Amino acid sequence: MYTISEVENNLIGLLHSGSLNKVRNVNQLYERAANNMLSKIKPLETMRLATLASTVHDAQFNYALPTDYRSLIGIYPQAGRTTSDKAQRILADQFDRAKSVDDRKISIEGQNGSKIVRIDWQVKTPKTLNTLNSLAGNGTWSAEATASNVALDTVYKYSGAGSIKFDVAATDDGIKNTDMGAVDLTSEDEVADVYVPFFIKDATDLANVTSVEVTWGNDLTTNYWTGVAQTAQADGTAFRVGWNLIKVPWNTATETGTVDPTLVDSAKVTFTIGGAITQLRVDNIVFSIGYPFDIKYYGKYLFQTAAGVWISQPTASTDVVVLDNDAFNIFLYECLDEAAHQVEGEDSNFDMRQASKKLWGDPQAIDPLGRNGLYAKYRTEHPAQNVKATAHYGGKPRYNNSLRGY
Repeated sequence: MYTISEVENNLIGLLHSGSLNKVRNVNQLYERAANNMLSKIKPLETMRLATLASTVHDAQFNYALPTDYRSLIGIYPQAGRTTSDKAQRILADQFDRAKSVDDRKISIEGQNGSKIVRIDWQVKTPKTLNTLNSLAGNGTWSAEATASNVALDTVYKYSGAGSIKFDVAATDDGIKNTDMGAVDLTSEDEVADVYVPFFIKDATDLANVTSVEVTWGNDLTTNYWTGVAQTAQADGTAFRVGWNLIKVPWNTATETGTVDPTLVDSAKVTFTIGGAITQLRVDNIVFSIGYPFDIKYYGKYLFQTAAGVWISQPTASTDVVVLDNDAFNIFLYECLDEAAHQVEGEDSNFDMRQASKKLWGDPQAIDPLGRNGLYAKYRTEHPAQNVKATAHYGGKPRYNNSLRGY
């Protein structure tokens, strides 16, 4: 690795000027040179390994990428990986159409100005507490507090045959069910996350939704868990008009009394609101255990601070360029090309031609190796290992997607 001070000493020599006084905004120049370089090759030194910020669930598709993500090499389970644990990257529309029936598929997508990864990977089938497919088919759903007009809706549904709709007039209104068939959640106890989809019909109602709270247990008065109120969707994005999916970590919930996890038969979903809302809808309540996944990728930053923090643009002479000799020379000549555009005089054209020959090769070079530039040599020795999206067709259901819906 080379410090920015060493970069400047090299660049001064290449520019014949004895200083960089004629070069304005030199730190931005380094960033431009780095971006130019990264658009043409994938340096080994930018290969990174990280744990996905969220564990991967069957009940969730959208996950945040590392902030310095540039291109994907692979995503896989952190432990116990087998030879079949290889994800296929497919196109966004193909992923969305098959997301409830496919397996080991991923899609890198843009979402409102940021990049996300969508993962469809069978890790552990969620355990359903209640499908909310009927008003009284598994216990009876009724109003909580001053909620009203509780009814079955078979038109707007997240999964299965229907959802439960209702109106709320004040904070802590919602729906509840205290006599459903008991579900054994021993394996999920304080390990799983609770997933609940809910529907907001328009922008006016969206502005009135502050948070959603889920409670579950042996009853709702003596022995129950209260999850932390959720103010955003499971993937961290804001609530939106239409269907939203929240994730409530069991290990952050508060226990009242002593809940027997083998006999969970009660639940309620309530809302913190800023104004009355009509026709809210809630659907399938499931408990899902997630597993840690690693992501290997090429990062988009070439620079680090002296403390090891990755940055897009250097700000101090002690910052470093995280490149070995062969890649560093490419970066240096990209810097020369950028600087030569600012330096006046006949040396400027000479420097640009010199940079071009070094980077792309000199057809008139006596030595045949000199006819290949630094970029061509680097690509030969260090071919890119990123995974590109491919077309994918078909896919066999791994279980009844009418029960999954995620």
